[in-house]
Amino acid sequence: MMAAVFASSLMVAAEPQSRGIWSGVYAASQAARGKKTYDLTCSGCHGSDLGGVDGPALAGDAFLRNWLEDNVESLVSKIQTRMPGDAPGSLSREQAVDLTSFILSANEFPAGSEELPTSSSALSGIQIVGKNGPGPVPNFALVLVVGCLAQKAGAEWLLTQGTEPVRTRESAAEPSGRAETLGAGPLGTQTFSLMDAGAFGPEAHNGHKVVVKGLLMREAKGSRLNVTSLQSVGTTCP
Repeated sequence: MMAAVFASSLMVAAEPQSRGIWSGVYAASQAARGKKTYDLTCSGCHGSDLGGVDGPALAGDAFLRNWLEDNVESLVSKIQTRMPGDAPGSLSREQAVDLTSFILSANEFPAGSEELPTSSSALSGIQIVGKNGPGPVPNFALVLVVGCLAQKAGAEWLLTQGTEPVRTRESAAEPSGRAETLGAGPLGTQTFSLMDAGAFGPEAHNGHKVVVKGLLMREAKGSRLNVTSLQSVGTTCP
């Protein structure tokens, strides 16, 4: 399967009580249930081999670009709330978790003795990262960054003292208070050019500590964020 090369370079890092993906975070019987649901509700758009048809691939390089540095709960939540395309929200929580197990199986991660749990908190603690641990969020991912908003010249805006970007999802509402929680943490050392920041009234937040959501673009000449939202979390910035 096309995912074999990529599966060998990945693991899921979890909280101390969670299982790592190479020790098995799902049961084979669970993945088998997920395959039955997949064949009935998903294969028409994503392909019988998960290679993608009208919908994106769910195995291999394309899948990993979409989900590296995110957690398993994000994947389960997307499946449960937005899939299948012709009947979003029709799948139960259990079906969504079973489907996730099948996706892990299709990407050749080994099965274990216990099933992948349905608990949101447990799944949120299972981070999809590289075999050697967490790495930078890939380019073109939607991210959140905390930093100091500053106007450079004319209409150009910068985010200085920016933190390491963390993945988020446009379709999912941010958990209540997440911006404030991120804003309460320490600042970083990165600088981002902000594209399309003018649509969010940055003048009112000049010099503030802000949380910016946007598409990440790292380039040799510097990093940029194509802004989709901007929220002040402090009226001053160190």
